[in-house]
Amino acid sequence: MLNDILNILYGLVFGVANIIPGVSGGTMMVVFGVYDKVVDVLTLRISSIKKNFRFILFFGIGAVVGILGFSFVITWLFDNFPIATDMFFMGLIIGSIPLIYRNMTAGGKKITPKCLFAFIPALALVVGMTVLNNLPGNETVKIAADSTADSCVVTITNNGSFDMKSNWQLKVDGKVEGELKGCTVKKTTADTTTLVGTEDSAIAKGSSVTITLPAGTNTKSIDAEAFTYTYKMDVLLFIMLLAGISLAAVAMIIPGVSGSFVMVLLGMYTTVIGAIKSLDIMILIPTAIGVVIGIVFGAKLISALMKRFSLLVYSAIMGLVIGSLYAVFPAGFGFNLETLAGLAALAVGAVIALVVGKNTKVEE
Repeated sequence: MLNDILNILYGLVFGVANIIPGVSGGTMMVVFGVYDKVVDVLTLRISSIKKNFRFILFFGIGAVVGILGFSFVITWLFDNFPIATDMFFMGLIIGSIPLIYRNMTAGGKKITPKCLFAFIPALALVVGMTVLNNLPGNETVKIAADSTADSCVVTITNNGSFDMKSNWQLKVDGKVEGELKGCTVKKTTADTTTLVGTEDSAIAKGSSVTITLPAGTNTKSIDAEAFTYTYKMDVLLFIMLLAGISLAAVAMIIPGVSGSFVMVLLGMYTTVIGAIKSLDIMILIPTAIGVVIGIVFGAKLISALMKRFSLLVYSAIMGLVIGSLYAVFPAGFGFNLETLAGLAALAVGAVIALVVGKNTKVEE
C-alpha cells in the first residue's frame, strides 16, 4: 500500500515537471529511482508490462493527476516563490547524483576516460538549450495595450504561421467590469479576470484583433505570457503537431531535457497548453498520437542503448542531470531572505532525493 502511494507521488511529480519549461520529467524519474522501470515498461514488451503492471498503473495515475490537476499549484509556487521552487528542484537533482553514480558503477563497472565522451556532450546539450531559450526572438503573439481616460484598447497580433481560433484566453489583473468589445469574461475574482474571445475574434495569420476593456484596467499584466490560444486545424498543422510533439515526447523521458522546453523551441507550447485548458479535441488528437509515438520510440531506443552501453548511457545521464542545475538556477539569486528560504528548500529537496536513492535497489 505504501509503495502504491509513493508511486502515485512519483508519477505526480513527473507529470507536473513535464509541463514546466526547463524542468525535466526524465530527471524526476532518475531522482526517484524509477527511470529504468518506466523506460522498460514504455518499450511495450508484454513481459515488462506484466512484471511492472502495478507500478506503472499507480505511477500513471499520479502522472495524469499531475498534468491535469496540479499544474495550477506549481504555477502558483513559481509565481509567488520562484527562487525557493527552483532551488527545491535543484535539491532534488543534487540529491539524485549518488544514485546515478551507483547505477554507473553497478556490477563492478569502473569509470574510465571514455565516459567523458558521453558526459561532456550531454552537459553541453542542456546548457546550450538553456542559453538558446534565453536569447531574444520574434514573438509569435504580440500584444499592445493603450489605456486612455475612457477605455483600455488591446491589440493582439498573430505573427504565427496558422490562423488562431476565437477561443483564445487572456488574463488581466483585477476585476474587469463594464462593457467589453471583442471578448467576454470567462472567470473573474477580485485579483484576476480571464477573458475569452467572442465568435468574431478569430485572428488570421499576419492579422490583428482589437478588444476594448474598461478604463482603469491594469495594462501591465497584459502580455504574451498571459495569453493562451489554439490554432485552426489543417493538414499541415496536423503533420507539424504530430512530428513536433513526437520529438518533445522523446525529450520527456531523457533526463535533463525538458519536453515542454522543446515545445517552446518549436513554438507549440502555448498551442498545446491552450488546447488542454479548452479541451480542444482537434488539437489534442495529434498531440496524444505524437506523445505515444515519441515515448514508445524513445523508450525502445534508450532501452537498447542501456543494454549495450549502460556505462556510457549513465555517463550521459549524469551530464544531462548536472547540466539541468544550470537550467533551473533561479534568476534573482542573492543575499536576501528569499534566497535563504530557497536554500532551505534546496536542503529539503536534497534530503528527499538522498533518502529515496538510498532505498532504491540498483540492478546489476
